[in-house]
Amino acid sequence: MSEPSIEYYNEAIDAVQAGRLPEALEAIETSLTEDPNDPETWQLYVVILNAVGRTEDAKKATIKLKELGLGEADDFLLQASQAAGSGDLKSAISLYESAIASDPARPEAHAGHAFALLQNGDDELALASAETAVSLAPEDPRANYVLGHILRLAGESDRALIALTNAIKAEPELMIALYEQGMIFTEKDRLEEALKNFERFLEKHPDDESAVKAVAGVKARLGRTETF
Repeated sequence: MSEPSIEYYNEAIDAVQAGRLPEALEAIETSLTEDPNDPETWQLYVVILNAVGRTEDAKKATIKLKELGLGEADDFLLQASQAAGSGDLKSAISLYESAIASDPARPEAHAGHAFALLQNGDDELALASAETAVSLAPEDPRANYVLGHILRLAGESDRALIALTNAIKAEPELMIALYEQGMIFTEKDRLEEALKNFERFLEKHPDDESAVKAVAGVKARLGRTETF
């Protein structure tokens, strides 16, 4: 992906995970305008189109994706993303496992598998899959984010911070990783660093209520009274 399209792709990911589907759709369509031949972007586009109920457009986008050379593992990954998006976690897990069997060296397959396992309550298996993803691609931002997210929920804040920092180092505009890093900074009383993270997040997502509350909470602990 070109640099501008990566930024919009990241915005789409953030919006999907926050449940802001119209915003996600706008961002992913902008990403496709910047780089119309990226299969990963088209995969996410299909998932978002299905999520907003535009199933016919999703079918057309799937045809375009296959024209770009969709392989067996990619096909499984697409189906897995669609299943996860619809809440069918068992099918998603099975499809991610099929993608892994087809191409074990795909870090995104292991990362997606980890996230689906986590949502299904299989914390230990999720952690193992996320660790595999990072071992395959130590600098991959998505793999590091998923690992950091799982570790943070498990209470392993030190390891989580390392993974999230690696994710941000690889992709400075990965806002969801920046937000979670800010949460750990807050827990560790690294309040100035936390404030910078949350304020950067709000620059991209000014209406995010959780981030607004996080900024207010950190400022209160710092003894500041100014508003964002």
